Amino acid sequence: MNPFAIFTRKKNKDASASPSFISDGMPFIAGNKGADGTTFACRDRIATEFALLNYNIFKLNPKENVKRHALYDLLEQPNEEDNHFNFFYQSAMDYFNGGCFWYKAIREGRVISLFRLPAAETSVRRSSSGRREFIYRDRVFTPEQVVYIPSRFGYTTDYGGRSLEKVAGRVFDTAGSLDEYTRQSFQNGINGKRIVVDISRLMPEITDEQIKELKDSFQAEYSGPENAGRPLFQKNGVSYSELGSSADNKAAELSENRKIQEHEVAKIFGVPEGILTVSKDTNIENTFTLFAEFAIRPLATQFQEAISSLLDQERYGFEFDYKGIMKTALAQRVDSYQKQIATGILSVNEARAKEGMCPVEAGDNVFIPVNYMPLNDETINAYMAKQKNEIANGSNPTDPDSQHFGGGDDKQ
Repeated sequence: MNPFAIFTRKKNKDASASPSFISDGMPFIAGNKGADGTTFACRDRIATEFALLNYNIFKLNPKENVKRHALYDLLEQPNEEDNHFNFFYQSAMDYFNGGCFWYKAIREGRVISLFRLPAAETSVRRSSSGRREFIYRDRVFTPEQVVYIPSRFGYTTDYGGRSLEKVAGRVFDTAGSLDEYTRQSFQNGINGKRIVVDISRLMPEITDEQIKELKDSFQAEYSGPENAGRPLFQKNGVSYSELGSSADNKAAELSENRKIQEHEVAKIFGVPEGILTVSKDTNIENTFTLFAEFAIRPLATQFQEAISSLLDQERYGFEFDYKGIMKTALAQRVDSYQKQIATGILSVNEARAKEGMCPVEAGDNVFIPVNYMPLNDETINAYMAKQKNEIANGSNPTDPDSQHFGGGDDKQ
C-alpha cells in the first residue's frame, strides 16, 4: 500500500458536460480597452499565480486540515471539460471583467460540477422580492443556482462589480492609444520618420485626387515594417524632407511615455514592476511578497469566501495557501528551514516537500530543543520548588558549577 495515498486528490468522477445553454463565452477583453501589452501581462501574471495557489479544507473547533473531501474533487475538475488551472485562470480573467459567475450543476442535493457563465453576457438585478437574480441570455438564475464573485471595482449591492477597464478607463485608453500610436508609426512611417514629399516642381497643377493616389502608392511601396530598409529613389522635381524632430528624439519620447503608462497600469493592478520586467537588481523576495499581498490576496480572498459557501460552514472552512508564491533565494530558504525544523515548526519531510523533494524515512518526526519548557503556572511552580529544594540542600542555583540535573550532591 502506498503510504502517501491518503494525500492523493482524485478527479471528480461525477463531473458533467456543459449544459447546452452555456456557450464558450466572449473574449474577456471588450473592445480596445485593456488590449495593450502591459494590461494583458498584469492580468496574465495575476491569473496564473492565482490558479497555481494551493488550498486547504479544514475542520473547525479545533482547526484541523482535512485530507479528503468532495470539494477537493470538485475543484480539481470543476466539470467534464475544464481542469483546475484553466477554470481558475479564466475565472480570474472574468473577475477583472466585472465579476465571476459559476453555475452549479446539482444532483441529489449535491454540487457535482461548476460552469462559468461568461461575464460579458451575464448581468445582476434585483427581483421584486429584493433578492439578487442573475440574467444570462434571457435565463434567470437564483443565488441557489449561481456562485457569484463580484469584482471589487465600482461595486454596488444592487448591480455588483464593474470591469476594471470601466472604473479606470482613462488610464487604459491612454495605454491603448500609445500602443496604437506605435503601431501606426511603424505602419505609416519611413524608417520611423515622418516624411514630407515635395512634388510641386514636378507636377505644379496636381489635383487632390492625384495627391491621394500618389500618397497611397508611396505608402504601399515604402511604409510599414515589411518595407523597412527599402531604398528610396529621388527623381527630378521631387524632394524629400523629415517633418519635426529627429526619429531618435521621437523614439526616446515615446519610450518615456510608455514607461510612465506601464507604471500607471501596473499600479492599478497592484503588480510590482519587477514582476513584469525582471532585472539583476530586482529583489525577488520583496517583489513577490508585495505581489502576493497587493495583487493576489485581495482577489483570492473573495474567491475563498465564495468557495466556503459550498461547504457546511458550521463544520468546515476553506483557505488558500500563499506560501508557494513567496520566492526567496536558496540560501535564505535553507536558513529558514533550519530554524523552523530546529524549533518544531516544520518536520524534515515538510521542508523537503516545499522544495519539491521526495520524503525520507523518519522525516515526519518533529524536533524541539530539550531545554524548552511550556510557560504555564504548573511548570513555573515546579521550577521554583526545585530551586527552593536546591537552596535548602546547600546548593547555589545561580552558580554554574553547581548546576546539574536531578538535584542532590554530585561531588565525589
